[in-house]
This record gives sequence, C-alpha cells and structure tokens, in this order.
Amino acid sequence: MLVPILAVVVFVVTLVLASSLIFFFVESPLSRRKMLTRLSALQEASVRGENMDDVLRKDVLSDIPTLDKILATAPGVRNLRLFLEQAAIPMQVGTFVMIALGLVIIGFTATVIIGFPSYLSAAAGLVAGTIPFIVATFKRQRRFDLFEEQFPEALDLLGRAVRAGHAFTTGFELIGKELPDPVGDEFRIAFQQQGLGIPLRDALGNMAARMPLPDVRIFVSCIQIQRESGGNLGEILDSMSLIVRERFKLRKQVRIYTAEGRLSMYMLTAIPVLAFLGLEFFQPEYLNPMLVDPRGQMALGVAVFLQFIGYIVISKIIKIKI
Repeated sequence: MLVPILAVVVFVVTLVLASSLIFFFVESPLSRRKMLTRLSALQEASVRGENMDDVLRKDVLSDIPTLDKILATAPGVRNLRLFLEQAAIPMQVGTFVMIALGLVIIGFTATVIIGFPSYLSAAAGLVAGTIPFIVATFKRQRRFDLFEEQFPEALDLLGRAVRAGHAFTTGFELIGKELPDPVGDEFRIAFQQQGLGIPLRDALGNMAARMPLPDVRIFVSCIQIQRESGGNLGEILDSMSLIVRERFKLRKQVRIYTAEGRLSMYMLTAIPVLAFLGLEFFQPEYLNPMLVDPRGQMALGVAVFLQFIGYIVISKIIKIKI
C-alpha cells in the first residue's frame, strides 16, 4: 500500500518541480523574446563564417554567468542554439540544458525512491532527460512541414511583387507582413538582416541554414544565379512555385502509400513495451526474477537494443526522399 502512495507523491512533486522550471525559466516577457530574436539575426551571419566581431553582440547562452562561461566553451552549443531557433523555441541554451538536467535528476531520484534497480533508475533518468529534445524535435519537424506547405504561396507573392515593379527585397517585407509564420517569420528575418547591412547573399544563406530544406536551398541558388547572370525573375519564381507544389503533392502521395509501414513500426515498437508494463503492473512476480537475475537483465538489454535497431531499419525503409 505504501508504494502506490509514494509513487503518487513522487509524481506530484515531479510535476510541481517541472512546472516551476517552466514558469521561471521559459515564460519570459514576450517583448524580450522578440528583441532577442531580432538581435540574434546579426549573430547568424557567423553561420557562413563571416568575420563581423566588431558589430556582433555577444551571444548570451544563459543568464547565469558561470553556466554561460561553461556553455561558451562546450562543443555543439552553436548547433543546439540553431536547433532551438529552427524549432521556434524562444529559450536560451542554458535554460534548455538546465531543464534537461533537471528532468534527469528528477527521473533518477523518483525511480530510486520507488525502489527500481540502479541501472533502471539511470535509464529512466536518461529517458526523462531526452524529453525536451524529443519535444523540440517534434516542433522543429512540424515547423519544417508547415514551411514547405506555405512556401509556394510565398513564391507566388514574391513573383507578383517583382512583376508589379517592387524591389526584390520589398517582396520579402510583403511576405513577412502578409503570410503567417513560419514562412512569414523567416522572410521577415531575412529582410531585417539585409536592412541591417548584411549582404542579401548572406541573408539568404542564413535563411537556408535556419530552414535546411531542399526547396529553400534551390530557391537560394536560383536567386543567386539570377542576380549574377540575369534573367526573368518572375518566370523563375513561377516555375519554382509549380515545382515545389508538385513535389509537395508527390510527397503526400508517398506518405499515403507508406502509412501501413509507419503503423507497423509504431505497433511493433509499442507492443513489447506495453506488454512489459502490463505484466509488471498486474503480475509483478512473473517478471521480478528477470529483473533480478543477471541473465534476465542482459536479455532485457539485448531486447531494447534490438527494438531500437528494428525501429531505425523500418524508418529507413519507409522514408523515401523526393
């Protein structure tokens, strides 16, 4: 009777701590978030290796000075910052890392208090620590998908603006004002960058870094070639819009054809986990020998590894590049 009560208490404490972390470190004022986004526009020029140390602000990774110094020398921090920006998460890298570490500690402590073995507690802590990355990855992919869906409309608007006699960069401003995010936000940032003095080539390159999609890379390449060699920009944009729409339509058809494979991947991955949890909840004496015996622990480790390999293999089979 004590274990269920203790589990509920640990769950409530974990929920309160997680809510406190989110409230104090994530819910910053909206105006401050917008200002940080605008100021970081200049910093993105360093993605292309430009030497602009005299005009770039110092990128603050955390409001805690000690953590900021540690992250400044840590490898992969720049990629993590770009990852959060691609996911449209208005959060400092230090805050994101602290949330992940806090979840690791909470997951490990909670499972130890419940009575799990040390290796399962360590695994639970690592799994809890990956939750922020999973959420960020999901938001990032959803933002990419929405951008691909809106991108042809942006090209049409840009082509109409060019044919109406507006400057090419004015079309970027129109897209930022007229179209919703994320396509409007990305073109607005590119317009602000070139307005701050960054060359248009670099502003487009930064947009391609924030949106690493084939359609965006093709768009940037076509614009750069047209500006160097000339040509009818309106016709180029119309052709690109048609091609992007056809690729999007074909991608949706392929997704329909591979729906059965995705469902099989999800089911084959979830059924063993659900069966294990069900047996552990309803008949714990049936699985306890496996959790205690070293051979059972090794078998569980091999099973988890094979489940992971199977998930990767099936995902590679059903993922068709277009």
